Amino acid sequence: MSLPAVASLIAFTRKHTFVLAAILLVILAAVGGYSGWRHYQFRQTAEFAFSQLKDALRPVKPADLAVRVDFAAITKPLVKAVVQHYPALKQGPNQTRDLSDMIQIGLLKQARIKEEPAKEETDEVARLKTPLYLLPPTFYTQLAETLTLQNPTDTTALIAAKVRHPVLNKEFSILLRMDKTPEGWRVDDFVNAEDIVRQFREYQMERMVAQRQIILDKNANIKKRMEDILPIRSCTASAGLISDGKTLLVVVNVKSKNNSSVMVSNMDLFTKIYAPDGTELLQRYLNAVQPTASGEDFERNWTIELDGESALGKAILSARKLTCDASWKTLGMANGEVLHFAVAPALLEEFQ
Repeated sequence: MSLPAVASLIAFTRKHTFVLAAILLVILAAVGGYSGWRHYQFRQTAEFAFSQLKDALRPVKPADLAVRVDFAAITKPLVKAVVQHYPALKQGPNQTRDLSDMIQIGLLKQARIKEEPAKEETDEVARLKTPLYLLPPTFYTQLAETLTLQNPTDTTALIAAKVRHPVLNKEFSILLRMDKTPEGWRVDDFVNAEDIVRQFREYQMERMVAQRQIILDKNANIKKRMEDILPIRSCTASAGLISDGKTLLVVVNVKSKNNSSVMVSNMDLFTKIYAPDGTELLQRYLNAVQPTASGEDFERNWTIELDGESALGKAILSARKLTCDASWKTLGMANGEVLHFAVAPALLEEFQ
């Protein structure tokens, strides 16, 4: 540009400084207004509300979370599902209210503690022995790390997340709904609450069956040890009335031998007595203190007293020839060890 042209431009600028400044201010105001409007519009979107929700979770800010999540609303489908799959939990006329309070208090309590990862048990038996809790120790941390926004519209959006439970060693896919309300966007529905509770119950039942199996396996090993130590060679039973003609005595005779290297000090016996046709007439737990040294034969008579005029007494008398089946329930060893075979336990219900 030539010097005369530059001089002319400078002169024009000086002459119209006010007008140019006004035009510039109008442009800046327009740009600022448009940006402000766009920012306002963005603040009304599900995307912005989602970002606020994630911020309330990193770290957990209970007050902010309460503004963005309607805990009472998302608890309702959870309570309905819990009543269906855990009917005995908090049973009573106020079951729904009590469950709602329990769930909301649990969520609030979890939000107020400092979350730290739980010790991961790689051993399945150790995991099965670990007490089962509802919420993973890192529940909110996992939510914050896995939250995703799905299918947002002007009025509603879905929020998905994944939470892994370390004791169950299972992952749950959570689906929530966020709606635009007069007070702003709020998470107000637990879309797949029924699926979550059903899965949790199924996983818990698997855990309960596995826990029971541990006991059954232990019982089987103990039973075999007792059978090896003091194998029952024979069990016989006989019955008869004494001189009063009313009292019936049933005598159970058991023979065995101590095949172990340790003395057996005491024992508990479980026996069933049958009629000749195989009908079970009687079963009893019998015990004795009878030290039996290694290699020594064992023989014991147990006497069971019954009313000979009762229905059971008459059935035993009419059977005439009785048979019996016996197994050790407990063996107390001289070295202090006690072998105990328990009846197969029921499933351990942890949330009843």
